[in-house]
Amino acid sequence: MARRTVTRLLSAIAVFMLPQVRPTTPASSEGRPAPTVLTIHWGPESFPGTQVVDAAIREAVSRAGPVRYYAEYLKTEDFPPETASLALRDYIHHNFEGRHIDVVIADAGPALQFTLRFRELFPAAPIVFVSGRIPDVIMNHAAIRVTGIVNDAAFAETLDLALRLHPFVRQVFVVAQAPVSEGYDERVRAALRPFSQRTELTYIQEPSVSRLLAAVKAVPAQSLILYTRYTPEEADTAVYPDQIARLMADVSPVPIYCATDLYMGSGVVGGMIRGSYARGRRLGEIARQILDGTPPEQIPVGFQQVVPTFDWRQVRRWGIDPSRLPPGSDILFKTPTTWESYRRYIVGIVAVIAGQILLIAALAAQRARRRRADERIRHLAGRLINAEEVTRAALARELHDGVCQELAAVSIAVNGLKNSSGLIQDAHTQHALSKLHDETLGIVEGIRRLSHDLHPAALHLLGLAAALKAHCSEVAKRNGVHVGFTIQKDLLSVSPDVALTLFRVAQESLRNGIEHGQALRLSVSLTRSGDDVELTVSDDGWGFDLDAARRDGRGLGLVSMEERARSVGGQVQIVTGLHGGTTIRVRCPAAAREALE
Repeated sequence: MARRTVTRLLSAIAVFMLPQVRPTTPASSEGRPAPTVLTIHWGPESFPGTQVVDAAIREAVSRAGPVRYYAEYLKTEDFPPETASLALRDYIHHNFEGRHIDVVIADAGPALQFTLRFRELFPAAPIVFVSGRIPDVIMNHAAIRVTGIVNDAAFAETLDLALRLHPFVRQVFVVAQAPVSEGYDERVRAALRPFSQRTELTYIQEPSVSRLLAAVKAVPAQSLILYTRYTPEEADTAVYPDQIARLMADVSPVPIYCATDLYMGSGVVGGMIRGSYARGRRLGEIARQILDGTPPEQIPVGFQQVVPTFDWRQVRRWGIDPSRLPPGSDILFKTPTTWESYRRYIVGIVAVIAGQILLIAALAAQRARRRRADERIRHLAGRLINAEEVTRAALARELHDGVCQELAAVSIAVNGLKNSSGLIQDAHTQHALSKLHDETLGIVEGIRRLSHDLHPAALHLLGLAAALKAHCSEVAKRNGVHVGFTIQKDLLSVSPDVALTLFRVAQESLRNGIEHGQALRLSVSLTRSGDDVELTVSDDGWGFDLDAARRDGRGLGLVSMEERARSVGGQVQIVTGLHGGTTIRVRCPAAAREALE
């Protein structure tokens, strides 16, 4: 009674659908009709994965040009197989009568069996199939113009993967029950038979969903469940395999593994999977090749690649070490961390902040250097003012105590001569004139020495070497010390600024060595090395503590030397120590250049 009711229902559905044709792509704009592709899916539209496969086929087959695409559904799991097959045959016969079908795609083994059985519906159309195994009629070439892919579930590979991830498991429970699929249970058992030596295999065979869930709930710890498929023998309504997977995962005390992506997201861990989208895309690509002119006999039957696929949530739930997952695994449902989600933004913000910090640090360092430079300038300015006042005082004393006194003496002597007897040859008069002559020469010599110290005219007239040699002789004569002078190579090309700098350094060095170091023997040397000229002044005096002099602010002369050298791009090196004498070495470019900071 129930079977007759279902038959009448399917017939009514077929008659109702007769006038409906659902092309997905219009005809070619050039006037030629677009090729027609018909896909026959095994399960209904709501069957898990059907829509994914169909969408992938549509995308691939339409990529190189327009097509008229149709999808129909065999539904032998929802209705009696023979009844469903005849109903779909009648529907296609009436609905596609007079239409040329260029390619037929059979999605799954029952759909392939249908297309081969009722090939008179589309006698000239090549068939592209996907099936768990190659049918015998194709193996023995009884069916022609047929090609496709083998998509057998990777039962053995999945169990091997599960045992590697759980090395301490000793028992595996297998749920593989599909009465409507001929030979399905035997294929699963044959694939898993080699594992009987590694672990104990127990097959759960229950007629109803409730009894299946009770058996799953009773599975002992340290076990695994391999779920391939389950169709209950006793059911009032259709229950799809992914719904069974979800119900099992809710009650299972151990991890569940599978070999199809239809169950991913329902609570299973994962397995070695041939993806539904990849399957549909490959079917569409083969159909497109045929539409473009490739004979199906030239397209060999291929095998779809398996990919280790996991549900990240279940990996964490069952404490599986992620490092044990195979390389190249497809990880699903992994919630990205804040770093993974916003890494580019975080890196950008950190880079901006770091740049700002570096800029602020650089500005702060520059400000600190400028502050220290300002303080140094103010300090030097104060010391220079003091030095200027000291120099003025020394000049004033020199003029007052020296030149003025001597001029006063000359004035007195001249006045005395004015009141003399007038006899110029008188011995007394001659003596006074000689004394006046010597005093006048002394005044001239003193003024000349002051002028020379203030500005050495010989430097411009005779050059650096001659001016230094004359100055050394004068210092030696004036202070009663020995001052040696040596020169190497030509120094005629030294610029005036460099020459003045080296002369002032030598002048200051000799003065410091004699006045502060009590030196008796001093030496001055000039050498030329490439584009540089070097001045060295050495003495055998007491020497001094260089660091202490800098800290105490007593080294104004040293600072003056260094600043002079910097002004022409040179450097000063001072070697000294208590009771160790002093050597001052200045190296400058012969042609003055601007000092580098």
